[in-house]
Amino acid sequence: MKTQTCLALISLAFLGLLAGCSSSSSGGASPPPPPPPPPPVVISAAGIWTGQAVTPDVADIVTSFEFDDPDGFVLGNAPFTADFQGGITESRGIGALYTDGAFSWHIDANDGAIDFAVPGDAISFSIRTVTAGDDAIVRVLDEFGIQITAIVVPDAFTQLVVNRDTSIGQSRIAQVQVIVTTGEIVMDSFSFGFPSTASNDDVGCLFATNNEFVCVLNDGVTGDFISGANGVYQVNGDQVTGSGNLYAVPGETLADDSTIAPLTINAGTVVEDTSLGLTIDIFGLPVALTSTFDTDFDRPSDLATVAAVYTTFDLFGDASSFAIDAGGVISGQSASGCNLSGQVSVIDSATNAYDVNLLADAATCGSLGGDYDGLGISSDDTVMDDAFTFLVFVDGQSMIAGEAVK
Repeated sequence: MKTQTCLALISLAFLGLLAGCSSSSSGGASPPPPPPPPPPVVISAAGIWTGQAVTPDVADIVTSFEFDDPDGFVLGNAPFTADFQGGITESRGIGALYTDGAFSWHIDANDGAIDFAVPGDAISFSIRTVTAGDDAIVRVLDEFGIQITAIVVPDAFTQLVVNRDTSIGQSRIAQVQVIVTTGEIVMDSFSFGFPSTASNDDVGCLFATNNEFVCVLNDGVTGDFISGANGVYQVNGDQVTGSGNLYAVPGETLADDSTIAPLTINAGTVVEDTSLGLTIDIFGLPVALTSTFDTDFDRPSDLATVAAVYTTFDLFGDASSFAIDAGGVISGQSASGCNLSGQVSVIDSATNAYDVNLLADAATCGSLGGDYDGLGISSDDTVMDDAFTFLVFVDGQSMIAGEAVK
């Protein structure tokens, strides 16, 4: 770079000299051209970053129906929504038909329903018939379509409250059905709650120089591995953006009851080799990630560093082992007979990041079978570089993550 700069300055001086000679014949000298502007400063977000990911709680859906709507409506923020079908919201000026405000949800013999895009664990509402003797029933169903409870609608307002405890295996609330045989009913003072999403999880991310990233999240209290993420990122000045997916650990679900959810890095700021802060949108929630640079990223990468037999590796509860040879070729097998193969490659020899392709044989690995791609690092278990930590993904389908020890 210094040689190129010197050559550029010499060329400019030479051109100026020629210009001066030419102008002297006409009696005047032209000023030399201005120097070129300095190149923009390129800031890198590449690194191993460790810190915290703070997820806010999902807001309950609460309404007393204080609006006019003739044909159905949706409340909440996607995907945490309640879709009210059938019936109308209106005010008739009859105080006995409202428990809060001057409106309620009216459902007649056309029936009605409330569908929850993400099942919840608490519901409460008040309900009554419009005219004594009207006949109707309200049923609360779980995510499998099984009835949790039902109530014959009384002639005076009665509050129905249902709470579910998923920690003891109770299913979540997914739908309310309103079946009107004769007459009309009204519902008011409605609320619906979701299981808590509030968390402060430990996070470790690898942002490689090839603009790919992977992250692992561990429960901030128990330390359990709860989810992984992968994607691509971009840096403009010190601003970081990107996109990818969040994956639940096999057999578990994410806060929106899915196993995979898209994520977007809407805003982020990096101080090179120091700190990385991101605001990430995951299932409609703004997750705040704060992290600091881990100097392990500054270790050089070389296939000779990671070439070894890794005798200890847990494949989601299936004890496994594998080897990486001098050319980066992976071969291995789990205790249950899942055959593994693949390739480890150096991305940038100046940084501790490796590209990892892992093929889990579909015939022997069952649901984990697939062609996975991701990133890895040389890490320390008891001594320096005695382990290999990696996260690999079949995009939009599944992941494998773990630390293999020599």
